[in-house]
Amino acid sequence: MKKIPLLALFFAATLATTACTDFLEEKPLDFVTPDQVTDPVFVANGALNALASGSMFRYGPFPNLWDYDSDDATGPSWAFGDVGAGNYQSYWGIDTGWNGPYTLIHRCNFGISQITAMTTVDEATKQNALGQLYFLRGWAYFLLVRAYGAVPVFEKAVTEGAEPQQPRVPVKDVYATIIDNLKLAEVNLKSTRDAGYEPGRPSKGAASSLLAKVYLTMASGSLPGGQVTVMGGKAFQLVGGKKVLLAPQALTHTKTVVAGLEGLNSAEYFKLARDKAQEVISSGEYFLFPSHAEVWTVANRNRGEHIWALQSISENPDFGNEISLFRRGRVDPSKADQLEGGWIGTSYQWYHNFEENDQRITDGVLHRWKMWSNTQFHYYPLSDSSVVKGVDNSSAAAAKRAKYGYQPTDVSALDDGRIGRLRKFEAVTKNTVTLGDFHFPLLRYPDVLLTFAEADNEVNSGPTLAAKGAVNQIRRRNGASEVGTLNQQQFRSFVLEERRRELALEGDRRWDLVRWGIYLPVMNAIDIDENNVIKRRQPKHLLFPIPISEVNANKLIGGNNPGW
Repeated sequence: MKKIPLLALFFAATLATTACTDFLEEKPLDFVTPDQVTDPVFVANGALNALASGSMFRYGPFPNLWDYDSDDATGPSWAFGDVGAGNYQSYWGIDTGWNGPYTLIHRCNFGISQITAMTTVDEATKQNALGQLYFLRGWAYFLLVRAYGAVPVFEKAVTEGAEPQQPRVPVKDVYATIIDNLKLAEVNLKSTRDAGYEPGRPSKGAASSLLAKVYLTMASGSLPGGQVTVMGGKAFQLVGGKKVLLAPQALTHTKTVVAGLEGLNSAEYFKLARDKAQEVISSGEYFLFPSHAEVWTVANRNRGEHIWALQSISENPDFGNEISLFRRGRVDPSKADQLEGGWIGTSYQWYHNFEENDQRITDGVLHRWKMWSNTQFHYYPLSDSSVVKGVDNSSAAAAKRAKYGYQPTDVSALDDGRIGRLRKFEAVTKNTVTLGDFHFPLLRYPDVLLTFAEADNEVNSGPTLAAKGAVNQIRRRNGASEVGTLNQQQFRSFVLEERRRELALEGDRRWDLVRWGIYLPVMNAIDIDENNVIKRRQPKHLLFPIPISEVNANKLIGGNNPGW
C-alpha cells in the first residue's frame, strides 16, 4: 500500500465527537496531527465515520459489491453489466472493495496506538473506544479475506512506521487476526445494557455475533464433503421465440473446500460458531420484531434485532447514501406517483421461493407502482396476471387485489423494469431525495439465529429441537409454516434457503454460496437470468481482483489473484 495515499486518507479523516446520534454530524477535520488527538471518543468516531463516508458506503461501492453478484439479484442489464455479470474490473468502484477496508484498518491502527498511550483519560471510556477499533479492524479484515483471500496484514499504521510494502499472509492467518481482534473487542466493548452505551455503536453483542459468523464461515468453508440443495436453475425457457419464466427447481450440489481453509478442523469451528451464537441468544439483549413490516421502520433503527447497522444522515453530502434509491427507488418530487431508481431487485425465482402468505413477499415486495414517466401502473410479479385482470375470482385473489390495489388496467411484462423491489429499503426519513439515510444492516439478529441453527445441525449430525426452534422464530414472525421433519442435509439446505429469504440484499448471499463451495454451480445453473444478466462464472470469480495500482506499488504482494 502506498504511503502517500494513506497519509492523505488519514489527514482527511472524519474525526468527530460525542454521542452516536451526533458522531456523523461533524464535518471532516483536515490537518489533524497525532499530538492533537487526545480524546479516545474522538478517535473512535473517526474510524466509525469511515464507513459512512466516501471511503466505503457514500458513493455506492458498498454494499453494491456484495449484492450485485448472486443468484437472487437482478435488474436492468446496463446496471448489471459489470459486477453483476462477472466483469468485476469494469466496475468503477471495484477498487473500493480493497481500499475501503484498508483505510479503515489504517485509522484503527493509528487510533489503537494513540489511545493505548493515553494516561489521563477515564479508563472505561478508553476501554470502550479501543473495543470499537478492535471490532472495526476485525470486521475490515473479514471483508478482505472473503473477497481477496490471502491479504497483507498491518499490525500498526504506516504513518507510525509500518513498512508500506507487505506480503500477503495465508488465509488461515488472516482469520486468526480477525478472531484475535474480535475477542479483544468482546472484552473491551460495552453491552447494550451498560450505562453509557450509545445506540448505533458496536457493542459486545455485536462482537460476539460477528465472531460466530466468522467461525461459521471457517467451518463451512473447510468442511471436506457434503451436499447442499438450492432452489434455482434456468430462469426461463423460450417457447415460440418468447420467454416463459420458470419456477425454481431443487438442484443438489456437492460442496468444495474454500481455498486457504484446507485441513482446518471444521467440526471444531462449527462448535465454536454454535456456542458463540448461543451466547448471544442467551444474553436476551436482542429480539425479533413481531412482524416483517416492523423490522423496517425508521423508529426501530438501532434496537431490537438491529445489532449493528450503517449510520447515515439524510441529504447530507458526506453521510447520506444512495442505497434506498438503488434498491427501492425514490418518489419523484415533481410527480408524486412515480418512482425513479430501483435498479437492484430480486429475481422471479427468489420471489417464488416463499409460501404464498409469507410477509417477506406480501408486505416485503413492492407490488404496484408507476415509474419513469410511464402513465400506467405496473404490477409484480407476472404470475399475478390472472389476479390483476380478474380472471381469478377466488377469495384469495380478491383479497390480494384489495391488499395491493391491483386494477385491471395495470400492466406487466418481461423486462428489466419489473423486478422484485424490496420494501425494506423504504426505511428512510425522506423518500424523495437521492442521498437518503438508509441504515444498512451489518448485523441482524436473524443472522445469529440462523448461524446457531446451521452450526448446531452440523455438530449434532442433524437438526435438534433447538436448531428448529431458532429457525421457527423467524418463520413464525413472517407468517410462514414451521420446519418439518428433515435430515441433516435437508436441514442444512433449508437454513441456507431461509438465509436468502430473510437476509435478501443485505450483503450475504454471495458469501453464503462461496463459503459453502457452491457459488460456481449455483450461478452456472442459471446461465442467463430473466433480464439477460449473465450469471455464468469461472473459478477466477471466487475472488475479486486486487487493484492494479496496489499490485504495481507493492512488490511483495506477488501478483494478482488467479485469472485477473
